[in-house]
Amino acid sequence: MASPFPHHYDVRLSGRNGSAILGGGRRPDIVGGPPPEFDGSDQSWSPEHLLLSAVGLCLMTTFEAFAARAGLAVAGYESRVQGVLDKTPAGLAFTSIRLAVDLRVAEADRARAEQLLLSAKRHCIVANALKVAVEVETLVNAA
Repeated sequence: MASPFPHHYDVRLSGRNGSAILGGGRRPDIVGGPPPEFDGSDQSWSPEHLLLSAVGLCLMTTFEAFAARAGLAVAGYESRVQGVLDKTPAGLAFTSIRLAVDLRVAEADRARAEQLLLSAKRHCIVANALKVAVEVETLVNAA
């Protein structure tokens, strides 16, 4: 059962030497750092990969909620999220994010599934958050 709004989320991060550990409650930790394109490792999750993952996961979970509410049986859902990071007049930014979704449903449900996926896209919290400014609160401590 869903909790009443507002919902609050908290993630902690501890880092050193270009690597970080991201944690949130009882969830498993994630090792993060810059991608190879910024002299990082391909063994850790970069902010760029995490952003694309968040967009893809949000779309999937939103679609699954809509499909369950509509009684749509889904045989499979896979997606690939691709983003292009480029120089813009405002600085480095994602200039495109593309989701390719492979959705498997009964033939008779294809049109309804497409409509539900479009509705999920309109209601995807993470994708919608990309339209707003990010606020940064800074606390600097001595080592």
